Amino acid sequence: MKKAFAAFLTIGTLFVYSCNKDSVNTRPSLTFKSFSPEIVPINGNAEVRFTFGDKEADLDSLLIYKVRLNKRTTPTTRDSLKFSVPAFDNSVNGELNLALTYQNHLISATNPPTSGTPPVKEPDTVLFKFVLRDKAKNISDTVYSSPIVIIR
Repeated sequence: MKKAFAAFLTIGTLFVYSCNKDSVNTRPSLTFKSFSPEIVPINGNAEVRFTFGDKEADLDSLLIYKVRLNKRTTPTTRDSLKFSVPAFDNSVNGELNLALTYQNHLISATNPPTSGTPPVKEPDTVLFKFVLRDKAKNISDTVYSSPIVIIR
């Protein structure tokens, strides 16, 4: 009985010790902070802010996936984007700010449907997904924006 109790205590101690997590992990972490503005005017730009963590401080790229949420479907353009992470001071935690331009990053529909008189282009309603990748190809969990409206 004493041996079983000692074995249980040892296994329990090892389990608790192994579950002790550092605040920074080998796998990058990404936390979405803000997307501004949430309604982007014609030819407007947007800024996205994140916090990150990476034990090795070897971040490589930020991957972005766009999902158009409009009910009327239409072909889309540039549904995935890749941004290099600029060199930084080997911090294991920090903040990333990303500038998105209207023509290159924000608009989604190739030819958005029109309605009304005079015809007005339907805005794109887009959900952005973000993934951070390090040089060892480890990836963070996917983080999401709220739906963003891009006026066309």
